[in-house]
Amino acid sequence: MSSSEILGAQSSRMAALREKLEDENITVSVIGQFKRGKSTLINAFLGENLLPTGIVPITSAVTEIRAGEHSAAVKFTNGVLKPTAFEDLEKYVNEQNNPDNKLGVASVQITVPSGFLAGGVTLVDTPGVGSVHKNNTVAAYDFVKESDAVIFMLSVDSPINEIEIEFLRSTREYAGKFFFAVNKVDTIPETELASYLAYCKMLIKSMMETDDITLWPVSAKSGRGVQELKDVLTGELKAKTREILEESARLKTIDACGSALSQIELYWKVLLMPPVVLKGSLSTMEAKLNELKNSAADMIHRLEADRDIIIPGLDNTLKVRLNEFKQELSQAVTDAFGMDYHYEISQLTDDGESKTYELASKLGAAYMAEVERLTGELSATLEKVLMYRNNDTFEVVDRVYRLNTLTRTLKRTKRTLEDAK
Repeated sequence: MSSSEILGAQSSRMAALREKLEDENITVSVIGQFKRGKSTLINAFLGENLLPTGIVPITSAVTEIRAGEHSAAVKFTNGVLKPTAFEDLEKYVNEQNNPDNKLGVASVQITVPSGFLAGGVTLVDTPGVGSVHKNNTVAAYDFVKESDAVIFMLSVDSPINEIEIEFLRSTREYAGKFFFAVNKVDTIPETELASYLAYCKMLIKSMMETDDITLWPVSAKSGRGVQELKDVLTGELKAKTREILEESARLKTIDACGSALSQIELYWKVLLMPPVVLKGSLSTMEAKLNELKNSAADMIHRLEADRDIIIPGLDNTLKVRLNEFKQELSQAVTDAFGMDYHYEISQLTDDGESKTYELASKLGAAYMAEVERLTGELSATLEKVLMYRNNDTFEVVDRVYRLNTLTRTLKRTKRTLEDAK
C-alpha cells in the first residue's frame, strides 16, 4: 500500500496495526445501544466513578482508559492533546455539554492504576448507537474498527432489536473476540431472566454463526456478576492475547484491502474522466489551494504589527493551524475528485506552557514556508498521479502496470485472509 500515493490512509492504518501486533497492545471496547449501562460497567470494573452516568448523561465521545497514574486528557481532531481535570470530563464526553461533538473531540484519554489494565490493555467506553444523536452513532461505528475484543452490552429492559443486530453484524467484521453482557438483571424475576437469556442466545448464535456463545448476566449498578465477568476477561486476555490480536489483525487487514481497492476504483474513475471534466476539476482544485494559501497569508499578515516581539504560545497556535490546514487540503481533494488524500496529523500537547520563544515574524515566515511546501507537493502529486499533460508514454504505461499489479496483490491478499477463517 505504501507504494502508491493514493493509499496513504490505508498504509498508515497497516503500520499502526503492525505496531500493535509487535507491542501486543489490545483494545477492549464496551459497545452497544445507548443507555445500556456501558459507562456504569466500566466504572464497576475499575472500582472508581470515572465516567459520568445517570438518567440523563449520554456518552458523545470515545473514552480510552489505560493503566498508569491518575491523569486525564482530551484529544481533539486537530491533534491537540489537552490535560484535563477529572471533574471537567463531563464538558467533553456528555451529549448535553458537547452536543453533536461541537468541540471537535477525537477521544478522551484516561490513565488509572489498575491491575485489570496492566500488560497493554486499553478499555474503551463508546457512544451508544440508536439515539436521536446521529453523531454518536457515527462515532461508535467508526471506533469499532479499532476494537480487538468487544464487550457487547444488552439490557433486560429492552428486547434485542434491529439496531443492536445491525451493529453486532458490523462489529464482527473487525473484532477478534466477543463477550456478551446482559445488564440490569436485578430488575426482573429469575424466570423472566432465563427466558430473556435463552432468546438472546438463540439470536446471537445465528448472527455470529457459532454455538460458542456465553451471556454474562450482570447488574453494573449493584455489582452482581461484575467480578465474574471481569475474571473471565482477565483470564482470556492473558491466555489468548496473541490469538485475539492475530484474528483482529486478519479482519482489519481484509477491511483495509477492501478500502484500498475502493480507493483505486475511485482513482480509475478520475483517470477516465473526459479531459474537459478533469481540467475543470484541476482548475477547481487550484483555485481552492490558492484560497487556502491566501487565507493563511492573511492570518500571518495580521501578525505583522507584532513582528518584532515574542508572543507566548504562538508557536503552538501555528502548529495547530498547520494541522487544520492539512485537514482542509484533504477535504479539498475529496471535494474535487471524490478520493481520499491522507496527511499525518501531529499530536500537540496543550498544557498552558509556551516552549518556544521566537519572534512572531520568524514563526510566521516558517509557517508560510510550510504552507507553500504542502500546497506545492499536493499540486505536484496530483498532476503526477492523474497523469495530466503527461506525454511520457513509458511513465504512463509503467504507472498503469504497477497499479494493476497492486490491485491483483490486494485482491489475492484479501482472498487469502478470508479463506483463513
